[in-house]
Amino acid sequence: MNDIDGAQYHQLAAELTAASILGASCVVIHGLGLAMITRFIRPSDDPRRVTHLPPVTVHGIAMTIAIVLTLFVIHGLEIWLYAFFYLTVGALPDLSSALYFSTISYSTVGFSDTLILPAWRNVAALESIAGVIMLGWSTAYFVRILGHIDVRPRPPRP
Repeated sequence: MNDIDGAQYHQLAAELTAASILGASCVVIHGLGLAMITRFIRPSDDPRRVTHLPPVTVHGIAMTIAIVLTLFVIHGLEIWLYAFFYLTVGALPDLSSALYFSTISYSTVGFSDTLILPAWRNVAALESIAGVIMLGWSTAYFVRILGHIDVRPRPPRP
């Protein structure tokens, strides 16, 4: 193996290590964020935990809006995490570019990988995979929580 190959393998190892740490950090941020939402909505020791919450009430609408806004914050934190990484390693020239690139990568919209230094493109590719998983996790969580809204217990049959 010559020096060029060794440098390439070293860079690839650095990318995969960074992507793994960033991805694991997203999982932790996401898990803690969803746990916080759940705790806010229905504390485990609350006797009303599985009770009816009518959707067309001020409380039902406020809870839905609070969940959505909190999900935006959680995803925003994860996007900023990657943006700061890109900025720190010099993969992108400024915060605005790093934030834009991170957002389009995380959301899997994609634009062009020519914006980022070639040495860090694999991190961006793996950010897209993390984004798909985190967005899917949020969607599943949101649907599950909304299932508790307007679920009325059936009256007992005589």
